Amino acid sequence: MKTVPPSAGRASKVSARKRRFVGRAGAFLIDIWRRVALSISVGLTALWRILWLRTWRPTVRQEFVRHCWQVGIKALPTTLLTAVIIGIALIFQILFFSRGEFGDVLGALNVNTLVLLTLVREIAPLLVALIVIGRSATVMIAELVELRIGGQIHMLDAQGIDVFDYLVVSRIAALAACSFALGVIFVLTALVAGHLMAAAAGVFNVGFFAFLVEATRLLSPADYLILPLKTLSIGVVIGVVTCVTALRPTEAASDVRELLPLGYMRAVVTTLILSGAISAMVVL
Repeated sequence: MKTVPPSAGRASKVSARKRRFVGRAGAFLIDIWRRVALSISVGLTALWRILWLRTWRPTVRQEFVRHCWQVGIKALPTTLLTAVIIGIALIFQILFFSRGEFGDVLGALNVNTLVLLTLVREIAPLLVALIVIGRSATVMIAELVELRIGGQIHMLDAQGIDVFDYLVVSRIAALAACSFALGVIFVLTALVAGHLMAAAAGVFNVGFFAFLVEATRLLSPADYLILPLKTLSIGVVIGVVTCVTALRPTEAASDVRELLPLGYMRAVVTTLILSGAISAMVVL
């Protein structure tokens, strides 16, 4: 009777562990690729369906208006308060640096230019995205998970309602439109708050309308493009991530308690990646 050497047994165990590790890593990468491909296809299909007039049936319009109320109107107080804080904080930061060793550098630059570029390019789109994700996207995930678990999606399909238009297109369109609107409101509110704070601190004594006219001259065409481009695209991405996370759960996370933090982190990470990519694309 032949005996197996101990070294051969250890080698077989090591090879088995390697195969399991490679198998799990491959399954993980395949799952990520499938979700990325699914998200891209859902986003492109939703954008195409938004352009069709027949998509906007009364049921879809009602759902779109409901989500606009939830995403835009209900998030307006938080957006205004955050914009006021950011506008005042930027002025305080500029005053702090202007009195230190950076005074000579900042003295050669325009305060309005610094505030505008910082607000329009980075701060406004990202903070609006975080507000929308925390205030509205998580609520949408909970709603969609409840509809999926309760079987209401099949009931809607049985009633002849296009589930994709009713549940996905309406949410993506509302998130994109409200993200853009909140971004514009955020920038204007922060400018007003910063102007009032700067006037109170004696940084400059210029009327607000003259300040706005000067601000429009300071912005380049790329600056006018980056705010709507970022807010609209980030709103679409948040909607896609929200719908895919809620309607196509993983085996490890299937109920709302597990999907809420998962969807939040996916939306935040995707937003940061997209914002950086758009900034690099516009600047370079």
